[in-house]
Amino acid sequence: MKLRIHNNSIRLRLTRSEVGRFASDGAVESVFEFGSDPSQRLRYALETGRGPSLIVQIGEGAIMIQVPVSIARRWCESEEVAISGRRELGGGKQLDILIEKEFRRLHGAKFDPDLFPNPLEPKSVQR
Repeated sequence: MKLRIHNNSIRLRLTRSEVGRFASDGAVESVFEFGSDPSQRLRYALETGRGPSLIVQIGEGAIMIQVPVSIARRWCESEEVAISGRRELGGGKQLDILIEKEFRRLHGAKFDPDLFPNPLEPKSVQR
């Protein structure tokens, strides 16, 4: 699972196997280690939640994004590309949230069956 944070936006990209784990287990996570001490790691996770909208929780070396069960199920079982949302932070600020299925690149990349077929690639290439 790839994590991208830029200004006030956060994006996760999931491979086929990660979407499969998210669908079956209700959660998928990764860890970014930037030192040998356990405090020098960032855990980021995607989970299903009971709330009506996307929730982002940050603290104690972790970023947790929760997606309502019905939205998560629909996304995992369909060809929908992304789940997006926006959280108001107050003071006119907001946090944009994007969760995407990761597509294969069209040029210069080795075939990876764990990535989703790119909608722009010819049908003969899609496996």
